[in-house]
Amino acid sequence: MKKHVAVRLKSYYHGDAGFQYNGATVVNSALEKRDPALKNIMEELHNQGLAFEVDKCKVFWFQIDDDKPAEFYTNFNEVELAFESEWYEAQKGRIRSMTGNQYYNACADIVKGFVLKDQSRLINYKVPTKAA
Repeated sequence: MKKHVAVRLKSYYHGDAGFQYNGATVVNSALEKRDPALKNIMEELHNQGLAFEVDKCKVFWFQIDDDKPAEFYTNFNEVELAFESEWYEAQKGRIRSMTGNQYYNACADIVKGFVLKDQSRLINYKVPTKAA
């Protein structure tokens, strides 16, 4: 099943290795640059306290595919948020016809249930490698 994952990395190029290590395939990356709803969601998350950088790591969004639930990924220190892509697409479909402030406010409503992690934590940043 596909899911959206916001992960803290020094570079989004490091995401592929981490997801592959956990048996996931990266379907799409850098979603925050192309998805207007996700841009608004990120802006609201920043308004709610999401730091632009934690331990010199920025947030990058990936869509991944595997058989694990989204909650599996939220257990990782590097992961800020994870949710099912199907749920997200339903949310976007619900607000698609909105414009301007109404659209932005609807995006802000999407994140009301999200809980942010401690933004002063250290990110134990390592590119995983499989032992031989």
